[in-house]
Amino acid sequence: MAIMKVENVTKKFGELVAVDNVSLEVKKEETLGIIGPNGAGKTTLFNVISGEMKPTSGKVIFRDVDITGKRPSKIVKLGLVKTFQIMRVFGEMTVLENIIAVNPDGVDILKDFNLWDKRDMKALDLPQGEMRKLGIAIAMATNPRMLLLDEPFSGLSPRECLELHRIIGRLREFGITMVIIEHKLKELFNEAERVICLNAGRILKEGTPEEVVRDPKVIEAYIGYSG
Repeated sequence: MAIMKVENVTKKFGELVAVDNVSLEVKKEETLGIIGPNGAGKTTLFNVISGEMKPTSGKVIFRDVDITGKRPSKIVKLGLVKTFQIMRVFGEMTVLENIIAVNPDGVDILKDFNLWDKRDMKALDLPQGEMRKLGIAIAMATNPRMLLLDEPFSGLSPRECLELHRIIGRLREFGITMVIIEHKLKELFNEAERVICLNAGRILKEGTPEEVVRDPKVIEAYIGYSG
């Protein structure tokens, strides 16, 4: 059963078409990966889904509710959360204050995410890997049904990547549906059951990680990309 449907979504910036008539479905408790070269429209699509941008045309349905153009705060209350942008708001607060501000009963989340020992640190003072974990922990404090993760592995060390894999595994145990944009294909393919490749705002290929990475059109789109 689909928890979210994107139906014929287009987003234009003047003459530039960033997302071009994209339709996709995300199944309940699925981990879906979205890949594509720079400028493919991945982040713009996330911004439309999360309510940060209104589409030029098309609609987004989440849990049978039309969320097209709704404010992000309304969409979060429905259970759909895009991670990491929240940190811009709470960066000057401590790790513990971040969680309490979202959910006073969500303190145990810090223990799940191995952040309890850092609870009195300001969020902006955390190492990058732990900042990522806190961003996901804050999202989890909203009691989400689905998370949008935008390049969660970017800039992380191998050790930090392993810890993030552990966290994603925990999210899966909680029954959280996830859509992940990621340039580090090896890390993404360890998590995603299904992958969609965008190019020039359109869906180029959809399938298992193995099917997508072997497709000649996908390989051509990534020529010159070092990964």
